[in-house]
Amino acid sequence: MDPLYLFIQRLIGAILGLALVYSSFMLIKVLKNKEFALSMVFLNKNRIINLFGLLVIATFSIFLTGLDYVFFGNSITVEILLDLNALILLIFTFSIQKLMRGDESKWT
Repeated sequence: MDPLYLFIQRLIGAILGLALVYSSFMLIKVLKNKEFALSMVFLNKNRIINLFGLLVIATFSIFLTGLDYVFFGNSITVEILLDLNALILLIFTFSIQKLMRGDESKWT
């Protein structure tokens, strides 16, 4: 495999990982307020379904990554699946942040 491709793939993974860690810290900072966290129980049903769907997709992506690693061992597909999982989790954290700010969006 081309070393440049591997470098770009790992760079993308590192950037997605850092963005996920940053958005998670921002989410934790907002969730420290207990009243605000408890008010999330009364979310719109469609929003809860969308957020739950993102978590299910992320879990399925983790499962596929594990299967690919165990049975095929192809490092490129494993890294692509991990990047996809990080992107899904990043969308999940951004969706929760938008929800907490009260921003209305069609995809959340």
